[in-house]
Amino acid sequence: MPVKHSLGWGNGRFIEYEDGTVGYIKSMEMSQAFRVPIADVTGFSVVSEGKLLERTLRVMGGGTVLASVSVAHGVSEKIEEWFRSHPSFRAHAPATASHVVMAGHGPASAAPAADGSILIADELRKLADLVGAGVLTQDEFSERKQVLLQRCV
Repeated sequence: MPVKHSLGWGNGRFIEYEDGTVGYIKSMEMSQAFRVPIADVTGFSVVSEGKLLERTLRVMGGGTVLASVSVAHGVSEKIEEWFRSHPSFRAHAPATASHVVMAGHGPASAAPAADGSILIADELRKLADLVGAGVLTQDEFSERKQVLLQRCV
């Protein structure tokens, strides 16, 4: 039987299925915005595309975009937090996963080979978004970028 998980008022909800997939339903909607296998998810990308309080969340896995959804500002963080805390999330895979922790961010999986480059790019995009939003200066961006790249070498 599917299990429902609320992300809090206005953030939508997940429906977790027995087959290892999860469907996301946006707040005030009835149909799923996306449904993906939890174990296939390796990272996330959030893009602000000009709309003040709206972001596009891309769920990444296997070198490609598994899902893309437009969400309200702040909801993407709730979705990412839910995935990263789930026991089936790729970051919880035994032996091969290492973690990179950046100031101001939660742990990010740095998987080996091709997936690692995608996750590094994902974290760099997040840092660039913070510069664009005025949260980080260019110097802070450069400093955090170097830390991220050194830990992944």
